[in-house]
Amino acid sequence: MKKPISTLVFDFGGVIINLKNEQDWMFQDLLPNFEQAGLLQLHLSGYFRDLETGNITISEFLSKMESIATPENKTEQKIRQHWNAILLDIPQHRVELIKQLKQHYRLILLSNTNAIHVQSFQQYMLQTYAEDILQKNFHTVYYSQEIGLRKPEKQIYEFVMQQHGITAEEIIFFDDKAENLIAPKKLGWNTVQVPYNQLTEELVNELY
Repeated sequence: MKKPISTLVFDFGGVIINLKNEQDWMFQDLLPNFEQAGLLQLHLSGYFRDLETGNITISEFLSKMESIATPENKTEQKIRQHWNAILLDIPQHRVELIKQLKQHYRLILLSNTNAIHVQSFQQYMLQTYAEDILQKNFHTVYYSQEIGLRKPEKQIYEFVMQQHGITAEEIIFFDDKAENLIAPKKLGWNTVQVPYNQLTEELVNELY
């Protein structure tokens, strides 16, 4: 007999928090303010992936970005401003949806992110909602740079099941990126690709 759904796993960026379009972020905030060749080299070398798995500290990252910043952007404030420009808002209706869902399911946040973004959206939550609404409403919050694993690697999904003693068929996973759904689907998870920045109550209700 198939087990009932007990656990909802949510991506963060583009699902819970609205993000600027990644291409817009690149062309509006990064390329005008940092050397193009330097950004490309960091990308190709896996530097930003290493940042997301906690292998690079904030100070190391700021120093590296300062070395490729244009002259007027060689300050920590400017670097953080441009790097965090991808982060937008967490709508009230989405907070209410999470609060409703936690009454019936174990909620897990599973996010590829980095320490600078975490600092930024935690500050945003305190200013906007007077609390960390993620820690308050999710059973567990997993940030890639804290657990040393990132999507779409299979190990991160196995890690979630092992940590909570749950089976694949008990889980529904919500992510906006198709590549992040391949490995969990092979493991037997139920998966939903959320249209970018469009997680709504209606979309979740369609599942039942």
